[in-house]
Amino acid sequence: MSMGHIIMNSTIRYIITPLLIVSFCACSSHTEKITPNLRLTLGDVNGAVITSGAKHLVIYGDPENNMDDADVILFTHANRNTTWAGKELVKNGTRAIVPNAELAFFTQTDSLWDTFPEAQFYDYDLQTIRVPAESFKVNKSVKGGDTIHWNGIDIVVINSRGYSPGAVSYIMQVDHLKVAFVGDLIYGDGQIYDLYSLQDQIPELNVMGYHGYAARISDLIQSLNDLAELKPDILIPSHGPVIRTPEISIDKLIGKLQLLYENYLSTSAYTWHRSQNWQNNPDIASGMYSRVSPATKELVCMSPAEIGSNPEWLIHFGNSKLIISEDHTGFLIDCGDQRVYTALNDLEKSMGINKIEGIFVTHYHNDHTDFIEEIRNRFKCPVYVTRELEDILKFPESYKLPALSSRPIKDLTIVEDDSSFNWKEFKFTFCYFPGQTLYHNAMLAEHAGGDKVFFVGDSFSPTGMDDYCMQNRNFIKSDAGYLKCLDILEMLPKECWLANNHVEPIFRFKHEQLDYMRDKLKQRKQLLSELLPWDDPNYGIDASWARMTPYSQILHTGETSTFSVAIFNHSHQEREYTIEPGVGNGVCKPLMQSLKLAPNKEGSVEFTLDFPGGIPLHNRVITADIGFDGKVLHEWCESVFVVK
Repeated sequence: MSMGHIIMNSTIRYIITPLLIVSFCACSSHTEKITPNLRLTLGDVNGAVITSGAKHLVIYGDPENNMDDADVILFTHANRNTTWAGKELVKNGTRAIVPNAELAFFTQTDSLWDTFPEAQFYDYDLQTIRVPAESFKVNKSVKGGDTIHWNGIDIVVINSRGYSPGAVSYIMQVDHLKVAFVGDLIYGDGQIYDLYSLQDQIPELNVMGYHGYAARISDLIQSLNDLAELKPDILIPSHGPVIRTPEISIDKLIGKLQLLYENYLSTSAYTWHRSQNWQNNPDIASGMYSRVSPATKELVCMSPAEIGSNPEWLIHFGNSKLIISEDHTGFLIDCGDQRVYTALNDLEKSMGINKIEGIFVTHYHNDHTDFIEEIRNRFKCPVYVTRELEDILKFPESYKLPALSSRPIKDLTIVEDDSSFNWKEFKFTFCYFPGQTLYHNAMLAEHAGGDKVFFVGDSFSPTGMDDYCMQNRNFIKSDAGYLKCLDILEMLPKECWLANNHVEPIFRFKHEQLDYMRDKLKQRKQLLSELLPWDDPNYGIDASWARMTPYSQILHTGETSTFSVAIFNHSHQEREYTIEPGVGNGVCKPLMQSLKLAPNKEGSVEFTLDFPGGIPLHNRVITADIGFDGKVLHEWCESVFVVK
């Protein structure tokens, strides 16, 4: 089984070193008294302890694991990067209170993970899955408007939907301060931990989760405003520094979120898709914008591209494009729909097409790949992809990404980036084109008669860039992501048209429009740098910068299997990462490893794993702690083992 191809691994410089436990990178934490009865440990998670009489109330957890007498623990949300700090307290009898809207993430995790090897495919909801790997015993669940009475202290609960879909905050008077415990609702002075966790649907606008770029920004802003109305003296988040100027920090965060969302909408491909596919559709971009920004502010978007007509040799149907040669043979771009497979029968009859001689795959999404094997088997033709797509098409189970197909494509013909060959009266040039997703190709078709069409897959529409799903891994950096794609478009031959597999008219941008999108991306990178607390903002928009592979696999008790942890170093300097898997009652070797990576490179380390006989046979979720830059990200990534 593939352990996940490492992108461009011939250029990667990394060093793998097994570690002893004592050498693992631990975050330096310190404890301070906020008030006489409120003690806070600032570290990988901020563990707060409130003392009333002889009893102790804990918020978030005990990151240093030195408490044995806590009465109650309050969880604001189910993100396991926070809840890990409270697990031992709950196991030792501390009563747990959790948000009602996320109760199932605490109490029914076995059921959730038992379905996940199938649910990882065809996922268009795009909700975060960084939920606990094992269930918690919960004593009470609460929602906004509730009041918790604990040992003489009244704790007001408010809904804090935003970073997490069902989070709450807890506000209470502790000695002389009105303190709000806000989870990951805000980080430091006007920042947020990451942006990809805000991906969500917008039901009132019929926007599905896949298209909902940071859609919970509106909920986050509402939650911040609700919090500000209560006028707390300080905010204590689950990560990051104590916020001692709540009103100022909240205003900063809201302003940054509004500017970012405006920037994104101004170049969104989604505007075109909605205007073409919905009857009587309102201005969807303005509708999305009005949820976030003041009604008095108008959204300004890029003007649409020039629209053309398909040349006579190009046919659009479903999510596919078909190039037809003068001898009535065809070359197919993508096939993910049964209707496309069926439509080829009609084209054979109506146009005399007698054979498909090749298939080019633009990207891995199931609506572009599900019926590739059927077409290949029918016509006995090669399937062409660039090397960057080889692994994900052969081994989709190794990944956790949107719209994965469960149908691998094993026999692939690899074409190198910027390579060409002639087919009939055409010249085809292939390139790696990391636009809509990191794993994306494009192909230039030049006809002997002069027509030129560049097949961009799903990366662009006439209104801009198809970057509305961050889990697709849209990097914002020079020579990567859409900035790389815009450079490629700039170098296309004159009079070249663009073809999107979902869009019927071909189109092309003016140089001014390419510059407009490029400028917006550069502005967005700066906005993200100010919004996200990482040394490079790509950590906060790339949910898979640290990932375990394969994402799911079958393991029989008594057998030994392998898995890898792959890391992409988004930093501008060499980084050393430490990796410690947590495997429950499995046996993992080595216990820890270290990985040095040059800037903007990916590498991986491998572990072996087995589960002894006699354990309950349900799916096992293993996680990995990732340490770098003086911090440890606990239970950051996961892999699912179907134990039999």
